[in-house]
Amino acid sequence: MASPLNAKSVLGVLNGLSRRMYFDDESMSDDFLREQVGYDGSPEDFHALLKRYETILSAIAAAHMEFTQLQAFLSSQTKKRENPLSEDDVPVFQKFWKSQRAKIHEALVRRSSADGRLADLSWRIDVKSKARHVDQINQPTAIVEMEIAQASGTGREILCFEMDEQHTQDMLQHIADIQTQVDKYTK
Repeated sequence: MASPLNAKSVLGVLNGLSRRMYFDDESMSDDFLREQVGYDGSPEDFHALLKRYETILSAIAAAHMEFTQLQAFLSSQTKKRENPLSEDDVPVFQKFWKSQRAKIHEALVRRSSADGRLADLSWRIDVKSKARHVDQINQPTAIVEMEIAQASGTGREILCFEMDEQHTQDMLQHIADIQTQVDKYTK
């Protein structure tokens, strides 16, 4: 089956879809894309074509496909009975994915991250030499500084706090519990 679009137009549609799907570019509407590639068919046919390309692009991006996986996946898409991918479109998808794979993956990771992530951690141990109460003198205190990077990439936040010996032991126990749960799911 021949592609309803030439290779340059398919690449333009894929770039537009990726900008809309992964980079939140709302200007990439169906009508805008249709106008830009000069599609002569009906709006319904173009919408169906876009949905097909979106589905394929979503599957490729979600799996973060390597080139050999991509070849096999696209080959299977050309053999579908209903709405198969054109053989002419396969090299265009490959070219697009080769150039956009890292950017799309980075956008997906950024989108899936929580409000922030730990960018840096520093700590030191201080021993109090002066205190209001005698029993607090010569007690070690952990001073912790965490740098939290915002998921949007807009800035960083510094979080500083102190912990006495008991708080440090409690925190280490919580971290050990987290590690146990992570190990449970990764093994």
